Amino acid sequence: MYKCGKCKKEVKALDQKFTRCPHCGWRVLYKARQPIAKEVSTD
Repeated sequence: MYKCGKCKKEVKALDQKFTRCPHCGWRVLYKARQPIAKEVSTD
């Protein structure tokens, strides 16, 4: 799952030769991350 940097819409699958947003044609895509909080120890 990727997110377009311009229109902010989600892109489910990418073609290996065509790496653009299918909605607006923008080439900057970000990997969508799950909203999971990480716990860090400070010892």
